[in-house]
Amino acid sequence: MTVKINNLTKFIFVFALVTAAFIIQLTSLSKDYDKEFTELPVIMYHQVTSRASRIGKYCVGLQQLEDDLKYIKAHGYETITVGDLLDYVNANKSIPKKPIMITFDDGFESVNEYVTKLMEKYDMKCIVSVVGAYADMTEEQNDHNVNYAYLDWQEIAQLVINEHIEIQNHSYDLHNNTSARKGASQCVGEDFDSYRKMLDSDLTKLQNRIKAVSGYAPTAFTYPFGSYSKDSTDVIKQLGFKAAFVCEEVVNKIDTTNTNWMYKIGRFNRSGQTSTERFFAKLE
Repeated sequence: MTVKINNLTKFIFVFALVTAAFIIQLTSLSKDYDKEFTELPVIMYHQVTSRASRIGKYCVGLQQLEDDLKYIKAHGYETITVGDLLDYVNANKSIPKKPIMITFDDGFESVNEYVTKLMEKYDMKCIVSVVGAYADMTEEQNDHNVNYAYLDWQEIAQLVINEHIEIQNHSYDLHNNTSARKGASQCVGEDFDSYRKMLDSDLTKLQNRIKAVSGYAPTAFTYPFGSYSKDSTDVIKQLGFKAAFVCEEVVNKIDTTNTNWMYKIGRFNRSGQTSTERFFAKLE
């Protein structure tokens, strides 16, 4: 009789432990499921113009840009850079309750002419992703026409030290769309080693050039045309980049435990063909 009671007692004890462990695990899973992530919308601009006739899908009017910045300010958003995001994720530094990223692709001369002044006026920050071959072309032609030209190396170096601007890597010479390769994507039939060497060569060339003229090395890669392949993230990580921008129009959710999302940060293209209110309605 005593043996039966001891066995029953052991059974009840073990059952209670297993049940408690199950409840704890279920509670933990429930918390993870219900976990709230800070949302991070990212705007993708390209060129800015003061001429109404030039406004289009990838070119916004100067007044449109200023209206956007006013909207951002009025609706409680605060601009952050990749550096700010990395500090938050890796160093547990603070981040605004309502963060937003403003990015400018390709490194147009209009950044130097218009964007920097507005960033300073509204005390905001933006990310400018430059293409090395475009900077070379500007220097060779010595043409700084704000309607079509790009930043040269001296201008890029000056922007690096501007507290309102963060320079990032948009490839040295991969901003091309051909039948063989679109942007930084992998060609059909191209093996991983060849693809890695191609990306390594191009991106490292731009990293080294920017560092040579400014002393700064970009921390993020912006995919030309948003094009990438299944092996792209592995290569980007191997090259030391901490984040990457694509062109998928999604609002990002900041996860500090699993940072894979940082290598495919989605962005909304800011077309000049829509109003500020209609554009921001997609982000909210």
